Amino acid sequence: MKTSDSINAISKALVQAQRNIKFAIKDSTNPHFKSRYADLGSVIDAVKPALNEAGIAFLQTASASEAGFISLTTRLIHESGEWIEDTANCPLQKNDAQGVGSCMSYLRRYNLSSICGLYQDDDDGESTRMNPEDYIKKINESKTIDELQKNYATIISEVRNNKAVAQAVINETSKLKKILQGEQDDTTRPLN
Repeated sequence: MKTSDSINAISKALVQAQRNIKFAIKDSTNPHFKSRYADLGSVIDAVKPALNEAGIAFLQTASASEAGFISLTTRLIHESGEWIEDTANCPLQKNDAQGVGSCMSYLRRYNLSSICGLYQDDDDGESTRMNPEDYIKKINESKTIDELQKNYATIISEVRNNKAVAQAVINETSKLKKILQGEQDDTTRPLN
């Protein structure tokens, strides 16, 4: 985190603002994970009135970052001229306009929530991980039972908080396990 030389006025204003900041409403749904989350508009609606009433505005800007990542800085500026800012980075899942836009929106809501102390019981955090289809693809790339078990252990630890994706991974693992066991059984049977 970076700050202006003095933060006396903005510190007092932030205390005042946080007394009035409400929770963000979970008004959006992530169709891949069947989870609800507070979108960027809900986060802004939760913090902006309280910040503005305390004499604080916020700015969010993207900046150059290492390849494959997006950097976003959120700055809280007090009417006294004092400021506090922090920068967050996020890997791009897709290196195209849609991927950049998705990552920016994600960073904007999380960085703003964080710097304002907005509690967000958000179960959409999975969105920075692989898509559900990628987990299934990784399971299906397993060529042996041992490889399947290793892939399963890695993936299930990542998706354990998302019941729908975890169940899909368990189902796919079970199907592939039966197939791989059948192939192993076939190799030990004598041919007629």
